[in-house]
Parts: sequence; structure tokens; C-alpha cells
Amino acid sequence: MQRLLGLHHLTLKELDPLAFIDVAAEAGYDQLSLFTNAPHVPQAGREGKFVYPTVTPRMVPEVKARLDAHGLKVVSAEFFLMTPEVDLAAYDPGLATGSALGAAHVMTHIFDTEQARAVATLGAFCDLAASHGLKVAIEFCSLTPGCRSIRQAAWFVDQVGMPNLGFSVCPMHLTRSGGTAQDVAGLDAHYILNGQINDGRGLHASSDYFAEVHDRELPGDGDFPLHEILSALPAATPIEVKIPYERRKETGVSALAFAREAFARSRPLVDALQPRR
Repeated sequence: MQRLLGLHHLTLKELDPLAFIDVAAEAGYDQLSLFTNAPHVPQAGREGKFVYPTVTPRMVPEVKARLDAHGLKVVSAEFFLMTPEVDLAAYDPGLATGSALGAAHVMTHIFDTEQARAVATLGAFCDLAASHGLKVAIEFCSLTPGCRSIRQAAWFVDQVGMPNLGFSVCPMHLTRSGGTAQDVAGLDAHYILNGQINDGRGLHASSDYFAEVHDRELPGDGDFPLHEILSALPAATPIEVKIPYERRKETGVSALAFAREAFARSRPLVDALQPRR
């Protein structure tokens, strides 16, 4: 059976949720990730607000009907920051919306650098997510000070000790944090909830690559070892295309054309994977 391939809304964030669903379906994807909670990401030294097309509770019936009409599933609902001052109760509507759309998990980023507090907060968030039938995936990244690497993400999973907690593997974040495919393969399958597809140029680690995060490469346009990284994921791990590409606005390539090109590059890559577990 062919492995499912998803599309993350950040790839085409200029589209509203309904338009994004239509494009994802027309381009051939099987599932997708949507924003159901979209706070502003703290970025030291950078001004401005980042707008994410978010599914609100009142939009659920229409969005669910559109998903059902296309036969699409929701993999992840995003995103829920763990900051020192976070009010977890404020996340309940976004969690409820993700659950109503059938999401398998929600994504979190850890910005709290006080480890004991971050562990306690993350544990409480896992409890809250579990009450909605959701798992929680950490997206580690050297731009998030509380959890910068795959090793730290695994540490959080161990410390929190909740059965619904794991992490996502993004090739860009893995590479820029100094991680490798071998690091992914060396971890037990229960740690890994989600895999992403994107490419980049150079295998260097970096703690300052914010611009690159929003301007990633299609598979084959960079030199990340995507086959090795994605083959290190367990066979049951959902995989999605997550390729924000700011240069597309300058070239005039439409959202649908880009989604189709990303699918054409990613489908053979996924079909050729050789998972060992």
C-alpha cells in the first residue's frame, strides 16, 4: 500500500484554510496540517507580526465538510508554544478545534529555558491534549531556546513520561541543529510522531537561519540527505511536505503549481524510502 503524503499549510500560508484544502486535494495530497492556534512567534531582535491562516471554532463545520468532500485527513493541528508565561487554558479552543477536525496530534515549540518549569508545563499540556484525544509533537529547532536539538527533544519525552508525547523530524531543523539521520535511527520508534519533507543548501549547523526557515528548497534543489533521514523514520510515521518558499512570490508561480511541483518531487522520494522498523 502506498504511503500517504501530506501538505503543511505553512507551505502555502497565503491561502485561507478552505482554499488550501482545495489546492491540496487538486495537487494530489492525501492529508494535511492546519493551524488551529497561531500565536506570534517570539524572535529576539525582529519586529513584526506573522499572520497564520487559522481555523477558528466557528469554521469547523465548513472546514470539516470540505475535508470530507475531498477525502482528506488532518495530521497535525498547530501550533502551541511552551513559553514561561503560557496560559494553557487559552489553548483549549485550539485543541478542541484540532480534535473536531480529526487531527492525530498537535505541534508545540519549547521557548521556556527553565527546564523544570518547561517539563511541568509540557506535562500539563499533554494532559490537556489527551483530554481531547490528541498526541503532542515537539518541533525541536535551534531557534527555539528551550529545545534546540533531537537529543533535547528525546530528553523532554523521557522527563515528561506521557504516552502521548513525541516529536517531529524536520530535515532543516535536524540539519541546522547538528543532527543526522543516524541520530533519528538510533532512537526508539515511540519518540517519533511526524516527519517532514524540505531541502536546503549545506549541511552546516546554525542558530540563526530564520530567513531560511521561510524560504526552503524543494527536494533535489538542496543537498540534505533526505532519503537517509526519512528512511530512519518508522514506517507508520506520517510524512508531510513543509516547504515555505518566499521566492515564489517573486516568480509568479501559483500556489497550485507549487503544490503540484512539490508533490511531483516528494512522491517518488517517499515511495523509494526503506524504513527499517
